[in-house]
Amino acid sequence: MAKLDRNRLMFFASFNGTNWEVLGRDNDDLSKSLNPDTETSKNVLGESTFKHSGYEPEIEVDPYYADPSSPLYEKLQAAAMQEKYGDDDIKGYFVEVIFSTVNGDTMSGTGYKRDAYIVPQSTGGDTAGLGIPFTINPVGAQTSVTVSYTKSTRAVTIS
Repeated sequence: MAKLDRNRLMFFASFNGTNWEVLGRDNDDLSKSLNPDTETSKNVLGESTFKHSGYEPEIEVDPYYADPSSPLYEKLQAAAMQEKYGDDDIKGYFVEVIFSTVNGDTMSGTGYKRDAYIVPQSTGGDTAGLGIPFTINPVGAQTSVTVSYTKSTRAVTIS
């Protein structure tokens, strides 16, 4: 049984739902933490119960180096420098996809899109570049979308 390559799972973010950025260019590890809300208890009879109340997912993108050509840069920079936190300032969209089809340089598959808060965590960083690491907090219902991605150009189509 063959295992999937890590690049089959990709995350995309956008503030306007049109201009998407693939996440992970500067990361050797990038995961979605599900943060399940669970509770295990035992009653007086010695029986165990388990309660699962859902998830509070988050994706930490660190490092993330400021790039003025990035679709995320302008709003991230403004939110970080001016400490903005309103929906108009930090709310956007998140897509997660495991590509089912790889055809040369192009991958495609079904992804899941939802609203998300894209929240800068700090500014500065080491000498590798000006960092604006951020956390993505997906919220609300997921919508199934079709995603096509070209590796060489980083072009993405989400419909």
